[in-house]
Amino acid sequence: MTGKGGIAYDRAEAYRCLDRACRGGHGGACHLQAQILCSPAGELGDGVPHNPKKAMKLYQQVCDDGDSISCFTLASMLLRGDKINKEAGNVSPQEARGLTPLAKRTNEEDRSRKPDDTKPIPRDPKRAEVLLRRACLQGSHATACHNLAVMYTHGDDGVLTDPAKAAEFQRKTDEMVREFGGFF
Repeated sequence: MTGKGGIAYDRAEAYRCLDRACRGGHGGACHLQAQILCSPAGELGDGVPHNPKKAMKLYQQVCDDGDSISCFTLASMLLRGDKINKEAGNVSPQEARGLTPLAKRTNEEDRSRKPDDTKPIPRDPKRAEVLLRRACLQGSHATACHNLAVMYTHGDDGVLTDPAKAAEFQRKTDEMVREFGGFF
């Protein structure tokens, strides 16, 4: 991907190597392949596919093998949905659901979804809840715990507000921030 170490810069070949390693069972290669598949179509050059649906399957596969980052990444895709630009730094549940207009923040580009040639990933907060819980409880992923606390505070489609769960996941977030020194 980078052309370092005396190896020629060739993103298409890098993608093929990651694909081969992923098919061979290397979870890290599957995660990287999924990241590449989520890049905007054509951004990485000829021979590098754009396929978010395949990326979702790869993230789920690696998540099922215990990788909290893949669980969190897939959950984030499912929460963002089809109204928000995938490059946007953050989004409220109300914005993602289309209940409130997208706020324009200082020094931030328009966060609305840009028209492109791909079909967007539909929102699925209920599935995202399961993935965030897995990332939080099995992988000690502080941001996943925080997102669960927010989800249970505000509710979302198919996820009811639950003050007790919100407090539980806020405590877990606070513990991890104290233990690890911040979000990761």
